[in-house]
Amino acid sequence: MELGDNQGALQDSNIAIKLAPESDSAYNNRGVVRFNSGDKQGALQDYNKAIQLNRKNATAYYNRAEVRYGLGDKQGAIKDWQLAANLHLEQGNTKKYAEAIEKINGM
Repeated sequence: MELGDNQGALQDSNIAIKLAPESDSAYNNRGVVRFNSGDKQGALQDYNKAIQLNRKNATAYYNRAEVRYGLGDKQGAIKDWQLAANLHLEQGNTKKYAEAIEKINGM
């Protein structure tokens, strides 16, 4: 995949989901592609599905916070960044924990 090839990345993500429909990572990855393509609603749907499949997916909460913030849902974004921070801390990822806390403090 070439850098910036969102259409190809979207096709790859769709194939990954078709092959592994219970993969939270596949939905999260497609959410990233959709977000980068400007499809915030599509990204939000994918992050919601990733979280539904795995409530411990800290990255999906963080990414959903970014979308919510971009859509003007600041309270929803704060809630998701806090959940992401807590999960990252539980999972021992102090760098990602600090990034989520920094987002909250920067609001």
